[in-house]
Amino acid sequence: MRGKTALKVPFIKFSEDTACLPHSFKAYRYQKEDMKCWKAVVEGCLESWRIKAEAFYENVSETGFKKIGLGNILNLHGEKRLPSTPLEDSRVTKNPAITDMTEVLALQALKWKEKDLIFPYPRVLHKESYRLQHHGIDAIGYKKNSDEYTLYVIEVMASVENRHPPATVKDHLKQMLPDTLDAAEPERLLNDLQTLHGESSDEHKDILNGFIIAILEESFSSSDSVMAAPVLIRRFDEFHKNDWKPFTQKTGSFELAKIPSNLLFVAVECHESFSGLLDLIKESASGMNYSEIENGEN
Repeated sequence: MRGKTALKVPFIKFSEDTACLPHSFKAYRYQKEDMKCWKAVVEGCLESWRIKAEAFYENVSETGFKKIGLGNILNLHGEKRLPSTPLEDSRVTKNPAITDMTEVLALQALKWKEKDLIFPYPRVLHKESYRLQHHGIDAIGYKKNSDEYTLYVIEVMASVENRHPPATVKDHLKQMLPDTLDAAEPERLLNDLQTLHGESSDEHKDILNGFIIAILEESFSSSDSVMAAPVLIRRFDEFHKNDWKPFTQKTGSFELAKIPSNLLFVAVECHESFSGLLDLIKESASGMNYSEIENGEN
């Protein structure tokens, strides 16, 4: 097992492949002891589960919970709205609550790694119906570089498979390349940008409109204009460099796609179990385990 570190940062890099520059392939271990990120993960999950109404919370103004910035915790009514924890079996990553959790964690990893990355409206929070899986690209963001903007197309995958790479990596390679960035017609990306434009605040609309124009006019001039960002979530000690191999073998295809892009592959080892991490999030939302998180216990 990889040794723990006392550094209070949310993600510690433990593996990297530098053979494919300018494409990036890096693996991190998530540290829940970083209170700022842990708070964001807990609150992101509650948003995704639509448990945000004041009726589901009680104030905790005079408790120790304020030290990590959580101003209130779930009351009994709110706790009843939390999703059930699934068994840690071969299908655990298909569970909607686990999918939400891994997508929230993936966005936090990208925000931490890619400073100033903006998500106008996280796709993970846009569901057709409560607790149903959504369709389309998992998240779309952008980042300003000098006087230009880079579009981030993000797909999140999680696996407990004991093989390298897991099947989900190949599935998401197909979604990102032939189904999206190198599709004969760019409808998948256009549809999501259209939805995102409609739901975003005014400050983002001109930028998103610029991306739509670039797709319609096929005017993305280089792979620097788009970042394809697959994020793989694994349990502790289950990542292997072969997990990103399908993508390392296709870097040239991303550069030469109809919508050319660079790759930003991020792998995150998140916890000893997906169900265990979900339980910790639920307990934190109910005010039950802050000292445990802060002390680094599993």
